[in-house]
Amino acid sequence: MKPRSFAALAVVTAFAVAISLTTYASQNRWSQAKVTGAALFPGLSAQASRISRLELKQGDKAVNLARDKESWTLADKGGYPAKPEAVRTLLVKLAGAELVESKTRNKDRYALLELEDPSGKDTKSRLLRLLDDKGGVIAEAIIGKKRFDAFGGSKGGTYVRKPGDAQTWLSNAELDVPVGVRDWVQPVVLDLPAPKTSAVTIEIPGEEPLKIARDAADATKYALVGLPEGKKLKEDAGIDAIVRAVGNIDLEDVRKSGAAPAPGAASVARIEADGGLSVTITLRKEGEDTWVSLEASGADGDAKKTAEDITKRTQGWEFKIPAHKAQSILKRRADLFEAS
Repeated sequence: MKPRSFAALAVVTAFAVAISLTTYASQNRWSQAKVTGAALFPGLSAQASRISRLELKQGDKAVNLARDKESWTLADKGGYPAKPEAVRTLLVKLAGAELVESKTRNKDRYALLELEDPSGKDTKSRLLRLLDDKGGVIAEAIIGKKRFDAFGGSKGGTYVRKPGDAQTWLSNAELDVPVGVRDWVQPVVLDLPAPKTSAVTIEIPGEEPLKIARDAADATKYALVGLPEGKKLKEDAGIDAIVRAVGNIDLEDVRKSGAAPAPGAASVARIEADGGLSVTITLRKEGEDTWVSLEASGADGDAKKTAEDITKRTQGWEFKIPAHKAQSILKRRADLFEAS
């Protein structure tokens, strides 16, 4: 290649590289110095061992987590175990969070960033407080909405404000601070695959029990036992769906078990599974809510091991389940049979 041609190519190449770098920098603001700033909570890492409680409030909803040695529990839910990784992840993000861009000081615009008064009705902001074992405040902030891709390269941020301070900020951390119980615990209460279930019996006060059993001709399907003469199941009766619903339960809320319901005052779903595993689910209606408690037993082998695991996780607790789950389990005969 001639020297003149080589020089021309070098100039073109250098120009192309410069254009690429400029384009990247303009689209990926995370790489720019201006995205760093003052710490949201200066010195928080050094105070990590002092954090004994984490409080979250949003309107009339609240979650209170307490440290129990190296684990965390829901302090306002009788000490139910929390997911330690969820708490640790939040604390690490808080320790590294920086205030990188000042935003509005006009309180009339706080709602746009979800940084309004966190105690107000229908508020979207959340008040976060980190406390020591004496109840002293180590750190607190009002957490607003996330701004995804705020700094390019899939780097997001979160709007924040300190209580009592008019100034709002965009931080460089994606802060997840939900106030739902299920977000801080292992939500699965029961997970029994339908193919391992041999029979399910549903007992509703004032109703004749419904028994569903695995089809002898097709092990992947279920049928109603003792179909009354002259009755026909609706096309959308969903017998298989009842089995799946009974064996797969997630919680919305949790509390310590109270007094056992009087005989006949609650509904019961009984599961008979392969290997001799038996699970009894008691469903108690309280207004619009349905709370369940579980008992499990197994003679030996995998059935015994599964029963012991269920008992360990659920004994002494009641769980609120979603309304649609309760409706899927508590099917009455009128829901299943075509009108005569």
